[in-house]
Amino acid sequence: MYILVLLVPLLSAIISGLFGRRIGTKGAGVLTSSCIVISAIVSYYIFYETILNSSVTYIKLWRWFDSELLTTYFGLQFDSLTSTMLIVITSVSALVHIYSIGYMSGDPHIPRFMSYLSLFTFLMIVLVTSDNYIQLFIGWEGVGLCSYLLINFWLTRIKANKAAIKAMLINRVGDIGLVLAMIKILDEFGALEFSTINSILSVSGVNKESVTIICLLLFLGAVGKSAQLGLHTWLPDAMEGPTPVSALIHAATMVTAGVFLIIRSGPLFEGSPLALIIVTILGALTAFFAATTGVVQNDLKKVIAYSTCSQLGYMVMICGLSNYSVSLFHLVNHAFFKALLFLSAGSVIHAVSDEQDMRKMGGLIKSIPLTYTMILIGSLSLMGFPYLTGFYSKDLILELAYDKYYIIFAYWLGVFSALLTAFYSIRLIYLTFIMDSNSRKEDLLKVHESSWSIIIPLLLLAFGSIFVGYLGKEIILSNVVSPIISNFIKVVPLLLSLLGALLAFIVYNNIIITEYKLNISVKVIWFIRNLYHIIYTFFNSAWQFNYIINHFFVNNIWKFGHLITYRVIDRGILEIIGPKGISKVLIKLTQVISNFQSGMVFNYALIMIVFTALFLSGVSML
Repeated sequence: MYILVLLVPLLSAIISGLFGRRIGTKGAGVLTSSCIVISAIVSYYIFYETILNSSVTYIKLWRWFDSELLTTYFGLQFDSLTSTMLIVITSVSALVHIYSIGYMSGDPHIPRFMSYLSLFTFLMIVLVTSDNYIQLFIGWEGVGLCSYLLINFWLTRIKANKAAIKAMLINRVGDIGLVLAMIKILDEFGALEFSTINSILSVSGVNKESVTIICLLLFLGAVGKSAQLGLHTWLPDAMEGPTPVSALIHAATMVTAGVFLIIRSGPLFEGSPLALIIVTILGALTAFFAATTGVVQNDLKKVIAYSTCSQLGYMVMICGLSNYSVSLFHLVNHAFFKALLFLSAGSVIHAVSDEQDMRKMGGLIKSIPLTYTMILIGSLSLMGFPYLTGFYSKDLILELAYDKYYIIFAYWLGVFSALLTAFYSIRLIYLTFIMDSNSRKEDLLKVHESSWSIIIPLLLLAFGSIFVGYLGKEIILSNVVSPIISNFIKVVPLLLSLLGALLAFIVYNNIIITEYKLNISVKVIWFIRNLYHIIYTFFNSAWQFNYIINHFFVNNIWKFGHLITYRVIDRGILEIIGPKGISKVLIKLTQVISNFQSGMVFNYALIMIVFTALFLSGVSML
């Protein structure tokens, strides 16, 4: 029964990928969606057994690596963390599959697309059910490969090609950290199974310096996969893929893998205070950075993408404060309202003839009221509006981050990020639905609600965005003690969120006192406008991270590769030793041998006598 959760998505991916032409587009959509729904049902059964019945299950399938002291089995581990992640992965993936049937209708390559989605789901399940780091690494690399295939699904788009390659290369940087961490773990612990490592940590003292190195390398892997500050630049560009891909990557797979790795490696991180501090600081900075960047984005999907980056910052920050259950709780909540936002955005884009610039929309509230309601629910949950899903985890993260002495700035960065989150959420709603339309008349007349295969997943995700937080807090947060802080501190995030929403309405309703009423001098006005232009450009360019990385790192690496790797090693040493060297030696040898072919009889007789003598001497020696 437990193995079905893995086999069913794999089976659907194989059948849809290899026999897609025979079963047709509708058959591929129905088959893959049905298989993922079955997998989701099995996941709920696993959740019931492992969490509600407190029955952790370990399955050893077969021996995998057997080399001297290292013996690794292909095994599955179903505990509370795995079963919770399975609920998120299979539920969201099932809804994305159903949504894709309607969204991708008309595309000639639907079987290939559905096969990639199912393979993506299968590899993410492999990642979370692994009981050792090597098996986890297979899923880790697999979701990276599937993200490349899905972002680059529309092969003819140059931007999609570049975005897929960028995602692959940046994730390779993080993957190096994970590989080095596994080597160091093997050297220090002599095993790669999670249970063995946890047992050694609890029984015997381990070198703290080694643990710190392991944790920092693991965190490097998480930074790449979960798009934390520094290796985050691939995440917004991943929007070049179809919208269902964006929803799956941002809500249930790929980006949550890094957070999962930190939670799974929690006992290791607890042995390194330095690593925890670094995790907290980078998580808080990521939340703040992404929030400031999302405020000035104009692409509908990129605003939601930067909100994902910001929310991942919250999850990583609270992991650094040793509250792994709260991070998992926010991951679960975030999956539902973020999938709702992305799929609703896809419904909007579908309705307005594939336009993604919010400035060219507006006035859609009357044409697509149901989609507006879905985005409103998702945005309010993202803001942490009281009694919606996001409220239960986001506010708890900020409460736990308060009064942490030397890293108190993480709390204030998180609180200010909450204000900016509310600002760009309301800005998105206002520009897309409420303000006067900037669309062409013929495009506006075509706007209509999407088909039922798109609407039904939205309704189910809206239900999750409202109730999952309330239903899950008693189960996931059963071991978390709420901090005792003043009521004012508890209310601050809510007040700042409301302030951010109010500011968005003020700014975009043009309820601003003009410079003429304030009697400000021309020089001051000119200075303010220039300052605004500089700040806006800086945030709109994502703090110039792409320029910095390209100018200072990529260019230098490319020059090094061209001069050293290509010209000196490849076209130099290897060619001299290899093909060119061998060819020159052979040419000279043949020239020497050819000199014996002079056409003179005595030369041939001499050669025959010499070799006959050598042959006879050899025979006599035997």
